[in-house]
Amino acid sequence: MPHTPTHLSAWKLILSIAAGIWLGCMAVAATGWLIWRDVPPLLASHPATAPAAPAAIPAAPPAPRSNEEMFQQYQQRQQAVQEQQNREAEKAEQDKRFNSAPCQFWRQQYQAEPTQRNREKMDGYCG
Repeated sequence: MPHTPTHLSAWKLILSIAAGIWLGCMAVAATGWLIWRDVPPLLASHPATAPAAPAAIPAAPPAPRSNEEMFQQYQQRQQAVQEQQNREAEKAEQDKRFNSAPCQFWRQQYQAEPTQRNREKMDGYCG
């Protein structure tokens, strides 16, 4: 059997490799698209990953409120938050005064000798 040399030029080799890479990329892209297209039905059929059904569907959507009503509600919420912060700051200040050394001293003095003067001092330092 005679041996026939196969001569491959560099251009044919380069074009063959490029075509192979291109076809491989197209195959990966097509596979990804098919998987992506079929994933939502697969997730819906699996109970562990299925999205939770809404508990209750409202009968009708709430009527749109005016900007004025929404702004008033916003102001009310802001005022409530501010009042809560003020109460917390006042309580912290009262606790700080009550636990101070002068307050403790005058409380002990008043307990030992409940005079008007000791009570005034205790009230002055303890608030």
